[in-house]
Amino acid sequence: MVSRIPQTARIIMCSIAAAAAVTLSACRSSEPQQTVTAAYAEALSSIELLRVTATVARARIQTTLDYAGTRVAQADAAGTFLASNLISLGTESAFIEQNLQQVEEFNTFIPPSPAANEPALSVTAQSPRSQAPRAIVTPPAVTPPPTSAQQGPRLENIAMASGVNEFDCALDVNPRFTPASTAIYVVGRAFAIPAGATISSSWRRAETEVVSFSFQREHEINDSCIWFFIDQTDTPFTVGFWSVDISVNGQPVTSPVAFQIVGN
Repeated sequence: MVSRIPQTARIIMCSIAAAAAVTLSACRSSEPQQTVTAAYAEALSSIELLRVTATVARARIQTTLDYAGTRVAQADAAGTFLASNLISLGTESAFIEQNLQQVEEFNTFIPPSPAANEPALSVTAQSPRSQAPRAIVTPPAVTPPPTSAQQGPRLENIAMASGVNEFDCALDVNPRFTPASTAIYVVGRAFAIPAGATISSSWRRAETEVVSFSFQREHEINDSCIWFFIDQTDTPFTVGFWSVDISVNGQPVTSPVAFQIVGN
């Protein structure tokens, strides 16, 4: 006995079957698209990771270059400060330049590389000691300061200080100051400076003059302290290596006096 399905139920079943077929077809057709979308997203993530990594590496390289440049500048400034101190102690500038040249020549010495079929030479054979001996340079003798019995304007016992006492002499001896310092003094004991002489000071930062002062004495100065100073109204106290020259009637009476302004 064959049962008959009502016409309405048959129509509903056909609709369900058609919808299921469409759904399965849509799922099958979306699989390649999903794969491409996932690959694209993964590629975007890789590109972003490379961009971030490259940015970090570049920043590190730039930081290293900035640090190296700063260290080179500091080394140059330290060399200038050291040379100024040596000169102020009586060392001749020619002696300093000659020894600096020898140091540079030693640092640029590079042993030759042996050929592939030749044995490497020993360290002794390649050492600068195996070369022709260099002439040993003896530092020049430092001339002691002249006594008051000698003739000619001069300054003795020159020092950098933070102030002067009631005798116009240095309160302290201090070659280091800060940007917050109130004033910077250079003080010395003057001898044989005639009446009417013009005494001048020239203040320099990294070999560049930033300010200068002069005054004319009405009376002779002999065995008395004199001083010059600068404060924040004259020039900013910029961190770095400084020096001051003192002259009488345009003639230097001392080597440049070096001092330093350091950060707080």
